[in-house]
Amino acid sequence: MFVWPHLTKTVKWIVIINSAIWLLEVLFLRTKWGAFLYNFFLVPGEVVDGKIWQLITYSIFHSPNMVLHLILNMLILWMFSESLEKRWGRKKFLIFYLIAAFVGGIFAFLEGMFIIASHQWVPTIGASASVFAITAAFALTFPEKTIYLIFFPMKAKYLLYIDLGVILLSYLSLGNSSVSDAAHLGGIFTAFIFTKIPWNLYFRKKYRLKRVK
Repeated sequence: MFVWPHLTKTVKWIVIINSAIWLLEVLFLRTKWGAFLYNFFLVPGEVVDGKIWQLITYSIFHSPNMVLHLILNMLILWMFSESLEKRWGRKKFLIFYLIAAFVGGIFAFLEGMFIIASHQWVPTIGASASVFAITAAFALTFPEKTIYLIFFPMKAKYLLYIDLGVILLSYLSLGNSSVSDAAHLGGIFTAFIFTKIPWNLYFRKKYRLKRVK
């Protein structure tokens, strides 16, 4: 039976912040002050010039011309976050969300500078790196859990294949989009690191060794 997920306090604030930023974009990009906001979009060529903050700030902006970009990201975030936040705790979940955004930014930067030259000056925006990280982490943490894709039930583990399939199809389209597939891959990479490497066990063991000494 399908049960609507609970909107946690952490996710609620992420949704509020992203929605507020989107409204600012819609209002200010129509004015002479709107150009200032472009300093926070991720443009690989500008990161090289010193705008390092773009590697994380890009993640709180969404396309001002397509509200669906924001809605889909926030909807998917809400759908798959509750179980992860309950298992990890609020602090670890938020750290994971932010690191996924940063790693996604690194992936987008590397792609633009060293792999696809035409992406060097294409801006990247959106929380999709973190959202892809969360869906991938959900699939890896609860692989046998039944979820509903629209109205069709399936095992959560197949989410990972869907994520990778979406990225592949997007790359094959060869379009210049402000939503970076490299950033999505960075999010999935972060999910693998967080779920497959026993960080907590490592640090607990290291801490016990120090206490014994």
